[in-house]
Amino acid sequence: MSTKKRLTNIDLIEAIAIFFVLLYHTKMYAFDYTQNNSPSVYLVNLFFSILSTCVPLFFFANGYLLFNREFNLKKHIYKIIKLIVIVFIWGFVLMPIYMLIAKVPVSWETIYLSVLNADGNWSMHCYWFLGALVCLYIFFPALKALFDTNKKAFVFFTIACSVFTIGFTLVNNIMSIVSAQMHINPPVSLNYTNIIMFNPFRGIYGYSFVYFCVGGLIHCFEDKILAISAKKRNIICVIGIVVSCLLLFGFGILKTQADGRWYDSVWYGYDSVFTFCNVIFIYILSLNYKKDYSFIRNISINTLGIYFLHELVFRLTKSVIQSMGIQMNFWLNFVYSFLILCVCLVCCMLLRKIPVVKNLVG
Repeated sequence: MSTKKRLTNIDLIEAIAIFFVLLYHTKMYAFDYTQNNSPSVYLVNLFFSILSTCVPLFFFANGYLLFNREFNLKKHIYKIIKLIVIVFIWGFVLMPIYMLIAKVPVSWETIYLSVLNADGNWSMHCYWFLGALVCLYIFFPALKALFDTNKKAFVFFTIACSVFTIGFTLVNNIMSIVSAQMHINPPVSLNYTNIIMFNPFRGIYGYSFVYFCVGGLIHCFEDKILAISAKKRNIICVIGIVVSCLLLFGFGILKTQADGRWYDSVWYGYDSVFTFCNVIFIYILSLNYKKDYSFIRNISINTLGIYFLHELVFRLTKSVIQSMGIQMNFWLNFVYSFLILCVCLVCCMLLRKIPVVKNLVG
C-alpha cells in the first residue's frame, strides 16, 4: 500500500498496540500485589487494564483492513505460508541466542525442541499471537465471502462468537467470584464437558475472531460515528476507557481473592468485555488522528519486525541494566520500553534495505 493510501488512524492503532506489547513484556518493577501490596503496585495494575488491548487491537486492525479491501486468494495463501515460514526462521535464529543469554547449553536438539514445543524461558510462546493470526487468515476467505454477500449471517457469526468467548469468560469469572464468596468448592462454572461441547471455539483463541470480525463491521458504521461531534464522542470514549479500566481492575482484585493467585489483567483480560469496550473506544478516538507522521507510520509498517526483535533487545539490555544496579520504577520502565521500541524500529528499517532479509520484518 502506498503512503498516500494508508489509513492513518489504523497506523496509530497499530503503533499503540505494539507499544503496549512492549510495556507489558519489558516490565522490570513490582506488579504482583499478592506479594507487594503497596499503593504503587495497585496503580500499576490499574494501568495494566488498558494494556490488555494490545493484542486485540492488532486483531481489530487486521479485520478492519482485510474485510474492506479487494480479496485475492492467491496472494492471501502466499501471505499465510510466508508468515508461518517467517515465524520458524525467527525461531531458529533467536532461540540459540536466548539460550546463550540464559547460559543454557546449546545443541541442535534443544534448539528444535524449543522451537517446536515453545516451552521454557527461551520459548516461542510470546509469538502465540502470530499463530492466532494465521488461524484467522485460514478462515478469512470464507468469512470474507459471507461479509460481502450476506451481512446478516456475518453479524450472526460475530454475535455467536462473542457469546461463546467473551460472554463465556464473563459468566465463568462471575461464577468463580460468587462461588468463592459463598465458599462453594469446586466453583460453579460453564466448563463442564456437556456444556462446552456446544462451544465451537473451545481450545482456540476464539475471542480473536470477535475483534477481527468487529473490525470489519465497524467500518460500515464509521460515517455514523463521525456524524457525532468530535467533542461529544471524545468525552464518551475517555470516560468509557476510565470506567472500563476501573471495572477490569476491580474485577481482577475479586478474581485474585477468589483464586488465591494474582490475576494478570492483560493476559486474562484479552477476552473480557472491558477490554472489548476499550478497543472500540480507542478506535473511535483514533478517528481524530488525521496527520500522517512518519514516526507513527514507520512503527505501523514495521510492527511484525518489532514484535520479533523486542524480546531480543530486552533480554540483552535487561542484564546490562541489572548489572548497573538501576532500580526500575514504572516511569523509568516506560522510557526504557520506548527506547527499545526505537532501537527495534531502527533495526527493522536497516534490515529492510537488505535483499531477502527484508522479508523477515514485513
